Amino acid sequence: MFARYRTAAGYAGADRAELEDMLRPTGFFRAKANSLIGIGAALTERFDGEVPRSLAALVTLPGVGRKTANVVLGHAFDMPGITVDTHVGRLSRRFGLTTQTDPVKVESDLAALIEQRDWTIASDRMIFHGRRICHSRRPACGACGLARLCPSFGLGPTEPAEAARLVRGTRSDVETLR
Repeated sequence: MFARYRTAAGYAGADRAELEDMLRPTGFFRAKANSLIGIGAALTERFDGEVPRSLAALVTLPGVGRKTANVVLGHAFDMPGITVDTHVGRLSRRFGLTTQTDPVKVESDLAALIEQRDWTIASDRMIFHGRRICHSRRPACGACGLARLCPSFGLGPTEPAEAARLVRGTRSDVETLR
């Protein structure tokens, strides 16, 4: 897809059926194609084909909310941002960092606790940890490198062998968290 569509104008003028076929394996391909075509048009019309470097401008693009905007700012422009997805929200509450459920309020609470330069990497690590170890229904507490610090230890199995079976990803993925 990236080789086929190299510019914002390319996405704006994309053949919808072709773009949908490329996106089909990712799920929600029709909505994603719609967003990409809309983003391409908006970037071309309002931002001279360039991705804006501010949260306020990014969230005006079709299909872009605070979460996506913070990912773009943090990874494309090295501008720290806190990405609050379901994993970051859940872990923030489990770690006792917030009691909030609204992503904007969670973001604000975390911003007050984490140094700004670390916002992007902290979000990435929480997402990684939430996907692989601290699952929503049954966290792998006994396999968690943060267990001794976690006020929610014991929500999931604490016996290491049982907990290890719940861990998703490769062994080296999990070891990078320790």
